[in-house]
Amino acid sequence: MIWGLLLSAQAEGSGLLHPDRKGHIMKIGTIGTGGIVEWMMAEALRTDGMEWGAVCSRREATGRALADRFGVPRVYTDLDAMLADGELDFIYVASPNSLHYAQARRALLAGKNVICEKPFAPTRAQAEELAALAQEKRLFLFEGITTMFLPNFALIREKLAEIGRVRQVSCTYCQYSSKYDAFCAGETPNVFNPAFAGGALMDINLYNLYFVYGLFGSPQKLAYHAHRHPNGIDTSGVLVMEYPDFVCQCTGAKDCQGENGAAILGEKGRILLHGSANMCPRVTVVTQDGGQAFDLQNGETAWYHEMQGIAKLVAAGDYRACWKRLEDTVAVVGLLEQARRSAGIVFPGIDAV
Repeated sequence: MIWGLLLSAQAEGSGLLHPDRKGHIMKIGTIGTGGIVEWMMAEALRTDGMEWGAVCSRREATGRALADRFGVPRVYTDLDAMLADGELDFIYVASPNSLHYAQARRALLAGKNVICEKPFAPTRAQAEELAALAQEKRLFLFEGITTMFLPNFALIREKLAEIGRVRQVSCTYCQYSSKYDAFCAGETPNVFNPAFAGGALMDINLYNLYFVYGLFGSPQKLAYHAHRHPNGIDTSGVLVMEYPDFVCQCTGAKDCQGENGAAILGEKGRILLHGSANMCPRVTVVTQDGGQAFDLQNGETAWYHEMQGIAKLVAAGDYRACWKRLEDTVAVVGLLEQARRSAGIVFPGIDAV
């Protein structure tokens, strides 16, 4: 793969984004004005080295309202105009899922570093292309996935050895969508539209997959068993992944509410995550010596830790760490694509016919 060749050839380089990287402020322009943008903006304002420079929205009034709320100086309704803004060096892509790939690509080609919301891309081929482009142009490219930046997730990884050989893993993230009633009434919100790369797997079960992949890597086999709407989208489903020593099930739903969490069961104990995989709010480790509860996140939001982590890597000019994360992103995108294809979920205009 071109992507793999670039990774091995360039990973030895480090260097800085700018010669005067020390003290440099990441000046970010955002594409989109949804709820996730507000959370990310709020946490970036608390992060040293980050500053919002522009908002791009199809409707100026919507963009202006968000900009005024967070003190952002410029509003664009044309993406090319924002990408030509010489004061911006980062673009945050938070548009509908189906636009992530094309808009991230445009930003990279314009010489901008990128933070791209999840899901990074609908297909592995697109993810590989973006990763290779970022390396070719020596730019930072991050997927906005909270799980991999969370201290409690890092703790779980450290504690795995204490529970012995893992035999069962289960993850649940079921959250009744605020758009589901409208969908049932005949509307087609983007999140339930195949043409916009929507659905429960791409929007919510993705977090379960990242959680498991981050701990155990890629499975030997996987299959997605989906509850599909007549329009072809999945409103809920169970992803089954087979590893050499255990089977894992990841349940994700946007059509019902659940008690979210994860359980990792080993021969000598268990690790329990209390809460969704994208937040990892509290962890309990139970062994033969007893149980202990942990929370290393100090009450901060998951987006706070994500923005802190990104800012730290950028300030250090750590391209190697960024591109290693991209390697994981590409792998997970490939697993997502494999999973939805196993369930017969097709994204019109995106998947090859």
